[in-house]
Amino acid sequence: MRDVLKLAENFEIEGYRFYRQKMKEVKSKRVAEVFEYLAEMEKEHTEFIRRLINDIEGGREISFQISEKPEIFTKRYQTQALESTPVEDDLQDLAVLRMAYLIEKDFMEFYTRSAERVEDNDLKKILLLLRDWEAGHKEIIEREIKTILERNNLDLGFYPF
Repeated sequence: MRDVLKLAENFEIEGYRFYRQKMKEVKSKRVAEVFEYLAEMEKEHTEFIRRLINDIEGGREISFQISEKPEIFTKRYQTQALESTPVEDDLQDLAVLRMAYLIEKDFMEFYTRSAERVEDNDLKKILLLLRDWEAGHKEIIEREIKTILERNNLDLGFYPF
């Protein structure tokens, strides 16, 4: 269990680093805010996993509590006016969003496969919880990708989803 959680912790740390770096590079304030939110969620996931590892190592009962609040972000996100962004900036952001989408998809698939392979019910529950969080992140990114595609009337003939 500890080895799987350490690997998950490393994934979450790398996700955090990715979002913190990319939020400085994207052109759209809205995309930067999405990445800032996702970075914070990855940080919370890391802290959650670290608490689980400490509980396991200390022989304590595992706690599944975390304060992820996507509804707050989603409400703010939906009320924001669409900004006018040059097509070239949108295309640059689109490339970064596609990378983010694939990262979240990979994390989600890792947690799904891991949950299928483990016999420990507590670990399975943890992995499925992490999978669901990553699926939520993937959906947020997907919405932003669709927004850019629609705003620019783009039909690229390929979609990551």
